Amino acid sequence: MAIESVGNTIPNVAGRSLAVLAQTTARPNFEVIFAAAQETAIKRFNVELEKFQDAEYGRSRTVLLRAKAIRLEGSLELAETFKAHTSTNRQTVKDILDQLGELRALADPSTTAAFDTKRVEVLDSVEKLLAANITGLGAPDGLRDLKVQADTAIQALSTADAASSAAAQATIDGLVLDFSTKLEILELNQDSATTAVTSQDRVLGELGLKIEDVELDERSAGIDRIKALEAELARVFSFLSLSFEGSQNLGGYVAEGTVLKPELDPGSVLNLFA
Repeated sequence: MAIESVGNTIPNVAGRSLAVLAQTTARPNFEVIFAAAQETAIKRFNVELEKFQDAEYGRSRTVLLRAKAIRLEGSLELAETFKAHTSTNRQTVKDILDQLGELRALADPSTTAAFDTKRVEVLDSVEKLLAANITGLGAPDGLRDLKVQADTAIQALSTADAASSAAAQATIDGLVLDFSTKLEILELNQDSATTAVTSQDRVLGELGLKIEDVELDERSAGIDRIKALEAELARVFSFLSLSFEGSQNLGGYVAEGTVLKPELDPGSVLNLFA
């Protein structure tokens, strides 16, 4: 066996052993690094996910819309209160007019007891009037003053004799005229309040839809960002895994193919290690 053959064989064997050793130790090292990188990436992803879940989407872009909606909600509430207030007074005034008609028919000395009973009924209805007019909505109905005047006038009615009965009828006729005028104002205010409530409710609904659209757009954009990050991380780790497997295969190829087996002379002791 030539000395050159022995010299060539030893480096070949050593090189192959080193290549195999490098491949053997590379996988656990890679797995440790890969796991650490994956944990870091998962934490990053969770942070972004928490931001997405906690975000108030569209808040900055809807500040003016929300402020307008809040003002409109206040106006709508006031309009609804005015509508209910007016509706109650409207019905009460109708009841008072009916009762005043009945009271006038009883304004006679022969029906004093029935007249007094009906008068108490009218006074009860007058007391039910909601005298607080809501400022800035509708025409002033003047019920506050009329309520006081009517109560005083009805309290003073008497049918003790023909003259008193005639005076009572005249007073009642005057009250009927006054309350009829107030009823016309209340009916106009009722229509105005209904229009205001309907209009403001519609506008408020439209504002709500605009706010929802803005929030939905930003939420969709946030979902797209989360999905993009998820896909990016998946591509990175897939690339790292494929790169490592490729390098392992290349290392095996080097160990098996490029480190050439020596051609030894027959009977050489190095054949035992080949």
